[in-house]
Formats: sequence, C-alpha cells, structure tokens
Amino acid sequence: MSIDGVPLKLCAPASQFRKVTEVMGTSRKITETQLDRAKGELAARAKVLTEKKVEAKKFKLDPIYRKLDAKVRQITARLRRVGEIEQNNADLLKHKEERLAAAAAEKAERKAAGGKKPKAEKAKAEAKPAKKEKAGKEKKG
Repeated sequence: MSIDGVPLKLCAPASQFRKVTEVMGTSRKITETQLDRAKGELAARAKVLTEKKVEAKKFKLDPIYRKLDAKVRQITARLRRVGEIEQNNADLLKHKEERLAAAAAEKAERKAAGGKKPKAEKAKAEAKPAKKEKAGKEKKG
C-alpha cells in the first residue's frame, strides 16, 4: 500500500535504528482527542443501557456498545503504537549522539597522535579472519 509512490511503514525494528518519517497517520494529541471522544460515546451508551435497567454484565450483548467498545480498543492500540514509535525515535536520537561523540573522540585521538591510526587498530584493520572449510557430509549406506 502506498500514497503517491511512498510506501507506508509504521516502524522499522529498533535494531535497525531507522527513524520513522513516512506517512505516520495522526499525532499523539489527535489520537488522545479521538480516544476521549470514543470513551465519552461509550459512557453515554452505558448510561442509556443502565437507564433501560440492563445489567453491566450484559452490556456486551448490545451491538452498539460492542461497536463503541471496539472503537475504544482500536484507538488505544494506535496510541500505544504511537508511543512505541516515539520511544524508538528517542532511542535512535540517543544512539546517533553516542555514535557522533565516539567518532569525534576518535578523530581527536588521531589528531593528537599525528593523524595516524594507532598500531593496534591498524593491525586489526589489516588482519582478515581465515575462512573455515566445512567438512562434507558422509553418506550412510
């Protein structure tokens, strides 16, 4: 699914550290407003049902009540997802700052050392691990 050729993505896994910038839908403020309205509608329906002397346990049998309750649950799930996305973006920002600080520290070290890599790091960069050969499976016959 896409809008104007832009794919819709809710969020990438946190391990990939990718900020969500695609069409996100609604903000937290709008979603919370929708949730308040939906809860108000649900409370109004519950009031109508209590005026009709329906027991609270039997509210779930009323189709209108069920529809309004489902709407509240959907909006709550969306709000929870918005929170997860905000948390992911905050973690991404923190990770980016740490990475930039580490890069700046390394650059300062190199500058202090005369612009050359330390010998230990240079040896690590040049050494390549040897590939292990897999033993062929023997057939039982």
